[in-house]
This record gives sequence, C-alpha cells and structure tokens, in this order.
Amino acid sequence: MPELPEVAALASAIKKEVIGRRLVHVLTKEQGGGPRHGLYDDLVFGKADEQEVHRSMEGRVLTAVGRRGKHLWMELCDSFPSCSQGRNHRGSAIPSKASKTMDDDTRFVLFHMGMTGSLVFQHVAIPQYRSFALDVTEGWPPKHCKAEFVFEESPKEGDRNNELRLAFCDQRRWGRIQILPAGVVDPRTESPLKELAPDAWMERPDLAVFAERLKGTDIPVKAALLDQHRIVCGVGNWVADEVLYQAGADPAKKCSVLKEEEVRRVWEMLAHVCGTACAVNGRSEAFPSDWLFHFRWAKSKKDKAGVRGPDGRRVVFETVGGRTTAIVPSVQRIKGGRIKDKVEGEVVEEQEKVGKGSRAQSGSTRAKKVIKIEGENNDTETSEKERGKRTKPINYGAAARKETKTRKKIPGSSPSGAKVRQGTKQRSAGKEAENASCTAHAEPRRSPRARPAGKK
Repeated sequence: MPELPEVAALASAIKKEVIGRRLVHVLTKEQGGGPRHGLYDDLVFGKADEQEVHRSMEGRVLTAVGRRGKHLWMELCDSFPSCSQGRNHRGSAIPSKASKTMDDDTRFVLFHMGMTGSLVFQHVAIPQYRSFALDVTEGWPPKHCKAEFVFEESPKEGDRNNELRLAFCDQRRWGRIQILPAGVVDPRTESPLKELAPDAWMERPDLAVFAERLKGTDIPVKAALLDQHRIVCGVGNWVADEVLYQAGADPAKKCSVLKEEEVRRVWEMLAHVCGTACAVNGRSEAFPSDWLFHFRWAKSKKDKAGVRGPDGRRVVFETVGGRTTAIVPSVQRIKGGRIKDKVEGEVVEEQEKVGKGSRAQSGSTRAKKVIKIEGENNDTETSEKERGKRTKPINYGAAARKETKTRKKIPGSSPSGAKVRQGTKQRSAGKEAENASCTAHAEPRRSPRARPAGKK
C-alpha cells in the first residue's frame, strides 16, 4: 500500500505539473485491457453516478492539492487563482476568509490508493510504491486504468504546451475516488478525513499526547501505529518497521508496558523517518543506507531465512498486528510482554490430544481466525482476539459425535421442521405407552420392612 512518503511525493508532483491547468476531459470507462475493460467501476467511484462525475470535474481548473495521511485531494474551481488563497508550503488547503465564500462551482476530489492503487503521469516520472510500481513505458493507458484525467495545455510560460494525462490504476479495486458535495469549504471537515488521527508528519502530536494515546492500549505497538484512527495516520507497514527499528523497540510489545524512554524514542523516530523520506521526495534509492527498508523485501521463506540487515545483523520475519514484520533481534531487545500472531491471513488450528475418560469437549479442534479489515479507512490486519472478540470453538469431539448419532432419520419423514417435530412427538408418545405397559404387568413392589406371611 502506498504510504505517507509516496502519497506526499505524488501530491508534490501533481502540484508542480498540474496546478493552473484546466481538466478538459475525464475518461471513466476502464482502459488498459484488464478484465473490466470498457466498464465503469462504480465500486472505485464510491457508487457515484457516472454522469455526475463528469459534471463535477470537467471544465474546472486545478487550483490546489492537499494530503492527510494516505489520502490526497484536488481542488477544482472555475478559474485560477480565484480559490487558491491560503495554501501552506506542504500543499494542504487552508481556507482563508476569501475562500470561505466558495460557491457550488468549487469541488474537491478525494483519492485513496487502497492496497494496489496509484496515480501515474504519462510523461512525468514520480516515485511509486515498490511492491506495485507500474511500468508506463509499455504503452498508455496502463492496465487496470479506472479513470484517466486529461488536462489542457499549460498556460504557464516556458512549460510544455502538450496536454497532460494522469491515470488512476488499481488492480484489486480497493482504491477510491470520491467527489465531495458542493459547498464544502475544507475537505478535512468531511468524512472520511475528519475521522482520521493527525497526520504523522505535518500534524504529529506532542510527546505528552502521543504517550497518553500509545500507552492507553494493550495491543502491540506496531498495530497501534498502523491504526489510522488511534494516534497518527499515514504510517504503513514499512514505515512502522523502520520507525521501530530506528527506535530499538520490539514491534510485538504491548503498548501499556512501554517505558517512557521507549515511547520517547518511537515519537522521535516517527518524525525522523517520515521527514527524511519526504525530504527526498519518496525516492527509496535516496534513503539512508543503514535503513532496514533496503533489507525487508524478501518474498519466499527460503529468502527470508538468510536475510542480513544493516551491519550484517540477522533479520527475522514475524506476523504482528496481522502484517509481515521485519525485526532485527539484536537491536530491538525482544523480551516478555509480546503479542505475536501465529500465521498471517490463515486459520490456525490447535489439536488438543486427550486420552480415555476425558471430558467430551476435550479433543475438540479450536480455531482462531485472523481476519482482514478492508475498506478505505482501515489499513491494518488484526486477529479477533486483539479486537476484544472470541471465536466460537468448533467442536468436532465426542460431544459432537454423540449429538450426530441421536439425529437419526425418521422413516417416512422429511427434513422439514413440522415433520421432524411430529416424529419427535410420536417417539415420545410411544415411550410413554411402553412405560405404562411395563408398570401394569410388574409385580407389586414389596416394602423392605414387610415380613413374610406366617412368620412372627
């Protein structure tokens, strides 16, 4: 999933190349030869009407670009720079007094990349998330292109006078393009942005607030960083691993048992990692050579078994918070108080072997499910146990077999509820009649104190 540095680099590129250009056409039918080629993807567009997408975007000038966490938005107005006042140097829209009088002609378009989504230019190279980088040299538009935005020739002197094309591509269809309602002044006051925690780079909370929120939960520290609504937003898998490695913190350690010094180091390294990555515009080749980032991309178990990280230290891979996690044990002080998942994305079955005479529930197979949280506002995977839920045990033991034996099919009956109940009543009536018959023919029961006749 594209994380904060990649989305920040994308926002910077759009701001540099597109600000001041008019959006003349939006192609909303999928292109590139994918399985949904030629179809409008209403899932990606959030169930928005296709004609409404065209009416809300075409003919307007892109006047500002903003970002919070992994979300990015564009501001489209009738003219430039009528509603582009009050921008800060990082590209977030800060409505000024003048811009608070925006009319219905100003629209905000919100983008979220999901797991495999990305925005790419036809002739402008921008950093892409390593796992899902698109090769646009083989042809245009790229495969799985859900929407293509065609901007007019640049009005700026010295710029190329050719039209600019920007494509939103997403293979798994988890990304979203959302057009906010007319009249919105600040997109950060609307869903889903208003539900997010502060941005990990631009809005990082102070140490006291950060410590209070982090230590107020018993989940692993990595899971807390990945939760986009808890402490900060924008942190993804590789950023979390890098922050915790640089801080010398164990990703699986419970937040509630973290020491003050550990919390302080995590807080400092969060700013260091995000700031360093954004300073080089998200280009991974420019990241410091001693970062764990360069050693965490092994795919197979065989490759992972022999990974050596910075300074030749051994790197191990565990599943923490539902995500594959790179850890350097010699640096990250792995001790007690850890919460580690067993298997990522699978059901783990624990067989309980028992001997004779044990209880019926013993010998049953218990299953713990690791579930995946999907959706535009969730970027973590976690187990049901970690979310405070318990999976109902699946009983395949003696009790289940005994119950199965008692459920015999009644001759002449069907599985319908009425006939099953009728058969049950017939069996009950038959047993009562049989018991009554046995009672009638039985010899009178003699009292234990009664003496035989003729004896005194």
